Amino acid sequence: MPWKKGKIRFDDGSTYPAELLVNSDGAVWNARVFKNDATPQGDDGVIEEIDIEKFAHSLNKSVEDIYPYTYELED
Repeated sequence: MPWKKGKIRFDDGSTYPAELLVNSDGAVWNARVFKNDATPQGDDGVIEEIDIEKFAHSLNKSVEDIYPYTYELED
């Protein structure tokens, strides 16, 4: 399963570059979210997800602001 580049759109409407690990059925198994000023290459700019509250806090948002989220993959 390769990582695919795309975007994550959180429930509050904010969008971040991301890499998503998508299985053959199209289900997302994992995601790497990047700061808006970083490019999804290597580990630079990755916002590390440790737990839901800490992840939301790293974006200066509440859990309710970002979950649920939608995503879109680049071709």
